[in-house]
Amino acid sequence: MRERRLLAVFAHPDDEAFGPAGAIAKYAHEGVEVHVLTATKGEKGEWQQEKIKNQSASWRTKIKSEEVIKITEKVKIEHVREKELLASAKILEVAKVEFLDFIDGTLCNAVYHKLANKVIQKINAFQPHVVITLDRLGVSGHLDHIAVSLTTTYAFQKTTFPKKLYYECLPQKIRKNDPVMDTYFIYFPEGFRDEEITTRIDYSAYWDKKVAAMRAHKSQSKDVGNILTRLSKWPKVDYFILQMHRGVPVKLPETDLFAGVKI
Repeated sequence: MRERRLLAVFAHPDDEAFGPAGAIAKYAHEGVEVHVLTATKGEKGEWQQEKIKNQSASWRTKIKSEEVIKITEKVKIEHVREKELLASAKILEVAKVEFLDFIDGTLCNAVYHKLANKVIQKINAFQPHVVITLDRLGVSGHLDHIAVSLTTTYAFQKTTFPKKLYYECLPQKIRKNDPVMDTYFIYFPEGFRDEEITTRIDYSAYWDKKVAAMRAHKSQSKDVGNILTRLSKWPKVDYFILQMHRGVPVKLPETDLFAGVKI
């Protein structure tokens, strides 16, 4: 196990690439052991693979042909997106990727504690010095993102080893200058003021890795193209809010997620 360890907790495959891939690549390249924990496999469907495993043969014979097609396509998507994340992680030099096997679109109150307990188990096993996740509005407003942010925050509070918890976030000045976001999901949050952003990680040296990691998500090629067009105009910086910390001296603003952390 390497000396410095970082855990990144996300909701879906591609969150790591579309989000703080530059920072992930930077720290992994510098020798930090980076693990990515992903709640779902990005299925985007109501059909759970467990339904196929757990139902009897007689039940299967009663499924309408179109329903069988839905199940089959869901399993294919799950497998494809899992492989895409693994390919992206390899590009970013991530040491380990783990899936928590929740279903895309179902991260609601009913599974909060189960999800949080799995994150707690991972933190206790891996003992990261730094944990990163999405901000409390999920950056984009995606409800799965919000659930992961809340449960990761809870997991940080219920464990003792990690020293710092960061929220990946988007500055208001970038959000305001990108009208495409107004039609993304139902409501795309306004982002954060400059004075609210505590930590900026310059990843200009790792831009090519971020681009390659995004393109590894071939099933999301339309989004990849649109986002890369916008990202190319933005500063090559990943933005974070230091949400919680313990046992470390903090001097803000920061340019290093491990600032103050003694190994």
